[in-house]
Amino acid sequence: MAKIPRELKDLLTEPHNIWVATTGSDGMPNVSIKSSGTLLDDERLYLADMFSRKTRENLEHDRRVAVGIHDPERRIAMQVKSTAELIDKALSSSASPLGWPTSTPPCRR
Repeated sequence: MAKIPRELKDLLTEPHNIWVATTGSDGMPNVSIKSSGTLLDDERLYLADMFSRKTRENLEHDRRVAVGIHDPERRIAMQVKSTAELIDKALSSSASPLGWPTSTPPCRR
């Protein structure tokens, strides 16, 4: 796995938006906005996916994801493409997380 670069770590510490793109078993793409994400460790991102049943269903079929992180105040956006790791056990009592390793370097937009 690739280490998460400092620039992406910095972006995740400020208020931001996250979009997760997945593909369904019928090949139909799906994009879902998440409230925010954070670092699980130096190689994985984490987000709580509490209301997106379709995202979870798609990831159970195909673990490939594209994740867009955007800070509208600083006008910075980055993209990470990788594979997801579904985590059934919540890392906190109020979240059911999706984690994904950063196997490809993020693209700055």
